[in-house]
Amino acid sequence: MAQRIGKCTNYSGCKLAYRNEKINVVTKEFRCPECGSPLENIGPKKGTPFTLIVAIGVAAVLLLAIGAILWTLTSAPKHRTVLVELTPTPTATPIPTPASTPTATPESTPVATPTPAPSPAPTAEVATGTINLDANTPEIDEVKRAVLKRIDQMPNVTQANKDKLYSAVERAHGLGRLFTVPFETRLTNLSAQDVTFIQNALSQPQIKKLLDDPTLVLVILGFADKQGADAANQSLSLGRAETVMEVLRDKFGVQNIMHVVPMGGTDLLDPRNLAKNRVVEVWAALP
Repeated sequence: MAQRIGKCTNYSGCKLAYRNEKINVVTKEFRCPECGSPLENIGPKKGTPFTLIVAIGVAAVLLLAIGAILWTLTSAPKHRTVLVELTPTPTATPIPTPASTPTATPESTPVATPTPAPSPAPTAEVATGTINLDANTPEIDEVKRAVLKRIDQMPNVTQANKDKLYSAVERAHGLGRLFTVPFETRLTNLSAQDVTFIQNALSQPQIKKLLDDPTLVLVILGFADKQGADAANQSLSLGRAETVMEVLRDKFGVQNIMHVVPMGGTDLLDPRNLAKNRVVEVWAALP
């Protein structure tokens, strides 16, 4: 009969249980030899058979190997082999020609490719002779309508300032252009030559006489051509007008009230020559 190992749990009346001794039992009945109480089995637990563990390990390795092979087959790029048949190019056999006396080949004269003439750049202009301040002429009336429209659309300007400027243009009894200052593409600054031109314009007798009137209001219109985005052209025209205003006020001491109006991108001045729309016009408005 197989030997079994147990311990007695009769701690109140058995010395073997009190000493917690292991009891080897070979009899059929699994009881304490001291007190006869049933024993608690403390023999080693049956573990997983070694052969089962080995079988599980082998199966896992096989599954991993099969998975790796399938992944390699499915993920590997497919290559296509294209056979290109090369046909040999026949070599032309040169035909002998009789020797001849070489003649001079006249040197060809290159034909110049015409380049389109660029649009003439705008030039600074100052009113000559008597400045027309009649606000009812068709030309000035068209400009006045354009200016009034731009005043309504001017951003970042209070309604009170818009009303003042609107009144200065709409109710002016006299309105005339004093001079025009050109600007280069995408620039808002003036060259030294342009500053000298403004100085000469201000020294003209009729313009000087008009500026001596403290009630005269100067309306400075900034223009840009229609190339580019509307917002960029609006900002560009404003920067040009403000540059001219600062030169008039800070460099040449003009004390008259001045208003700047950004006209944005327009072809009002010349629909065929974009360059002539990159200017600032200085207008005199008589109350």
